[in-house]
Amino acid sequence: MERIDDIREAVATALETRGLNNREFLRDIREGRRDEGPYMLGALAWDQQLKEQAR
Repeated sequence: MERIDDIREAVATALETRGLNNREFLRDIREGRRDEGPYMLGALAWDQQLKEQAR
């Protein structure tokens, strides 16, 4: 599950960069408790798209 951990970290870091400073929310993303949320769903969909394009 290393890839999902990388995606979680990338999403949380991107949100921080954009000014989100809700530490609990960001920790939840990093620890996998927000995988059903719109940020993670979008990131996972994008990851899937990149995998398909690489074929």
